[in-house]
This record gives sequence, C-alpha cells and structure tokens, in this order.
Amino acid sequence: MPGSTEAQVARLDERLNSIERLLATVVDEMKSASESRKKVYEVQEATARDLIHIGHRLEAVEKEVTTIRPTSEEYLQMRERVRGAGTFGYWLFRIGGVVLSAAAGFGAAYTWLTGRPPP
Repeated sequence: MPGSTEAQVARLDERLNSIERLLATVVDEMKSASESRKKVYEVQEATARDLIHIGHRLEAVEKEVTTIRPTSEEYLQMRERVRGAGTFGYWLFRIGGVVLSAAAGFGAAYTWLTGRPPP
C-alpha cells in the first residue's frame, strides 16, 4: 500500500475538514439568503398594507366627491348665470350709451337749428 494508515487517516481528516468548511459556508449563505427573503417578504407585506390604506383613503375621497358633486354643479351653473348677466350688463351699458349719445345729438341739433334749448 502506498502510505501508512496514519497518512491516509490524516488525508481523510483534511478532506473532512475541507468538506466541513464548505458546508459551513453553504449554511452561512443559506442563512443570509433566508434573511434576505424574510426582508423581501416584510417589505411586500408593508407595501400591501400601504396599498390597502391608500385604497381606503381613495374610497373616502370618492365618497366626499360624490357628496359635494351637487354643490359643485350648482356652483358651475351659478357661474354661467353670472357670466351671462355680465354679458347682458355690458351690452345694456353699450346700448344706453348709444341712446344717451343720440339724445344729446338730437338736443344739440335742435338747439343749433332753433337757437333755443329743447323743451
């Protein structure tokens, strides 16, 4: 046999130590991978909770919008009425100016033609 039993036991011991170190490394990597997966799951759970919270808040906002919709529609109708009244007032003022200008012109023409003020 090419070596003594003690040499063979020593080589076998070295190989077993090498395998033991390799297994320790694999176990450490598995632990870190497990912790990493645990963190990912925790982040996913937190995200799910946040999404549920956002969903509840969105439902509340939708309810509020539905509640104030008649008021906002009434506001828009009133705004259109005010805009129409403003346009009406603008044209009424313009027509009044034309009527007053015409009356002043007739009065001036009457005074110029007759030489006396209008009655």
